[in-house]
Amino acid sequence: MRRATLVVWALILSVLATGVARAGSIGLTYDDHGLSFGNAPIVHGLRINAVDRDVEKVNGINLTFWMPKGKDPNPYFRMTGLAVGVVAPVAHRLTGVGIGGLGLKLDQMTGIGIGGLGIGGDELTGLFMGGLGVGGDKITGVGLGGLGIGGDELTGLFMGGLGVGGDKITGVGLGGLGIGGDELTGLFMGGLGVGGDKITGVGLGGLGIGGDKLTGLFIGGLGAGGDNLTGLFFGGLGVGGDRISGASMAGFHIRADELRGIHIAPWVHAKTESRGLSVAVFNYSNELHGLQLGVLNWAGNQEGLLKLLPLVNYHR
Repeated sequence: MRRATLVVWALILSVLATGVARAGSIGLTYDDHGLSFGNAPIVHGLRINAVDRDVEKVNGINLTFWMPKGKDPNPYFRMTGLAVGVVAPVAHRLTGVGIGGLGLKLDQMTGIGIGGLGIGGDELTGLFMGGLGVGGDKITGVGLGGLGIGGDELTGLFMGGLGVGGDKITGVGLGGLGIGGDELTGLFMGGLGVGGDKITGVGLGGLGIGGDKLTGLFIGGLGAGGDNLTGLFFGGLGVGGDRISGASMAGFHIRADELRGIHIAPWVHAKTESRGLSVAVFNYSNELHGLQLGVLNWAGNQEGLLKLLPLVNYHR
């Protein structure tokens, strides 16, 4: 038995001795196909290396143990298959599955990425999970971050333990504390709130919703507010904006320069004008073009004693 074992090891060593040896690598390969140990630039099969640098192409499985130093150690590395890094795989483009003990650092990736701490890249497409977070210039697909998700352009489903933020987010965003961005389109829910310059779709905020332009359905535990609001709005205490068009309901106060549609609250206040129906204990409109229903109703463009009427006030 011992003699047979020695013969097998002798054959393996003889193959390794005559195998491909370039760029600090040895292996059981033929025409770059097979098993490679070391920093081989091209491998089709299984490649095992301590630190990847100046790699060109791997099709198959790549196992690396340490993260290379430098700003761009693998500028042309195209990885297809399974990339596993004890610390963090680094590649220009990865198609397949990437797993990093600490994280993943990629220019482009399509597939599934899992990082112990996080994932970072320029363009990510697929499913990505980071213990702390996921970040990229452009992320398309599903992103799950223990703390958060961030990027310039996010499209898909994103969930962050604390929050989700981006310049442009399209899809579904769920944040333990909140969601924020320049332009949000889709469904967004934040434990504390949702905020953005332009939000289109559905927004749910534990405390509130805020933005320059809101279009859709928005519900804030305390309130909802913005410059230009169009759609359906609910605020635990209030709803406010420069212009509110559609329908709004608040536990205490609705206030805007211009109100259009149906608005219901104990106190409804149109600083400039109101067009439509308002229902409140006290309705106030500097200029009324519609109907007020309430205990007291003020219409500044009525004549004389008709400005303040109980129960009903109307002006075309």
